[in-house]
Amino acid sequence: MIDGKSGSYPVLSEILREYNSALDRVENYVNSKQGFFFIFSAKRIEGSRGPYYDCLVGDSKCRTEAKAWISEQGCLEPVEGWIGLADYLIDNRFGLSIKIRKLFSISEMESYSSGSITQLLPIVEDLEKIKSEVLELVESIKDKYLNTLVKRMVSDDGVCPDFFEAPAAKVYHHARIGGLAEHSLSVVRYALALREASNSRPNIDRDLIIAGGFLHDIGKTRTYITESFKFDYSDDGYLEEHIAIGARLIELEVSKISGFPEETRRKLMHIVLSHHGELQFGSPVTPKTREAILIWLCDNIDSRLDNFESHAFSASKESRWTDFSKMLQSRLYLGKIENEEEIGD
Repeated sequence: MIDGKSGSYPVLSEILREYNSALDRVENYVNSKQGFFFIFSAKRIEGSRGPYYDCLVGDSKCRTEAKAWISEQGCLEPVEGWIGLADYLIDNRFGLSIKIRKLFSISEMESYSSGSITQLLPIVEDLEKIKSEVLELVESIKDKYLNTLVKRMVSDDGVCPDFFEAPAAKVYHHARIGGLAEHSLSVVRYALALREASNSRPNIDRDLIIAGGFLHDIGKTRTYITESFKFDYSDDGYLEEHIAIGARLIELEVSKISGFPEETRRKLMHIVLSHHGELQFGSPVTPKTREAILIWLCDNIDSRLDNFESHAFSASKESRWTDFSKMLQSRLYLGKIENEEEIGD
């Protein structure tokens, strides 16, 4: 909730969680207050009954499509990168509709309600803690060549200074500022834990796991533009995609490190090139080393669990299921509803 001058106003995730069938087409059903929506995108449509906007709106936890109606007196047109205070309702058939009554820039929103933008903007929590953990793990790399390379790639004054600012995807997982670092750190944690649990542990190179985990998606620092938090593809992102971009960035930096072992370069590059696992998913090669297999699997684990949590967070409290996940190609099961009686009791 966002505290305002006349009470507490919900954000999108709270609106979606409170929705149930009895509230279908009920306007402003949370606290009887309008809601705050961050406007990721807005496209004007000339409909048969007048113009409206197809929008992508959201908060720090989730986002969804909405129709912004403008024909009624007092309705404002949505502006990308701004926050709308809007009347809202959900139609079980047609989804979310909003009527924007006020618009706030990010700075105006912070002035209106201090700290509110943390609920509205897609930014990871405690980015400094993530950064500290990343740098600590990088420092633990014993191989001097890999240590030097990774430091050059992810440091603030290095090759990819946006490593701690970039999202990890447009929509599907970790689509937030700092999401790339958050995701990469999780991949390294998973991979190190699996290494410890595996009978293959003596044959799995810990330094390669850390380096490969932090660099497997490094091309994403050049893949997305983050203006207005839309996370659209850059020109390079459209033309080359992140695996090719990352491979080129790493190869270039390796060439600047005198004496960098060819076998180490070969194994690291294989991790980067194979981390999508299959040719049909964009990898030019499939994983063929222990370290590459681990990074591929852990990349899958972390991205899919983050997608699951995003859908779970915005699911109605009365539902056992989330909405449809395009990434996982299914609605997702949340289990028994709290206090729900067993069938037949």
